[in-house]
Amino acid sequence: MDFFVFLAIAVVVQAISRIVVRWLKTRDGVSQRQIKALEQRLHILEAQHVQDLQKRLGVLEEIFVTENVDLQRRIRHALSADALTAPGTENQPTA
Repeated sequence: MDFFVFLAIAVVVQAISRIVVRWLKTRDGVSQRQIKALEQRLHILEAQHVQDLQKRLGVLEEIFVTENVDLQRRIRHALSADALTAPGTENQPTA
């Protein structure tokens, strides 16, 4: 094997290895950017979810603090285990 042929093969192998390494780094960089974008979207959705839960808890606190006894009774009935029956029908006889 001639020295120049060996040198040409070595240069080609080195160039190919650089291309492969650069491609792998780019691919890893793209996946890292995608992961960061997904994490940001997840944080935004979590923040929205927390705000929604805080609003709902505020409404529930307001309902349970209210002086409206009928409203409290309907809420407790809706939250009870037998919520399948309509409110106000538990004491009525069936026909």
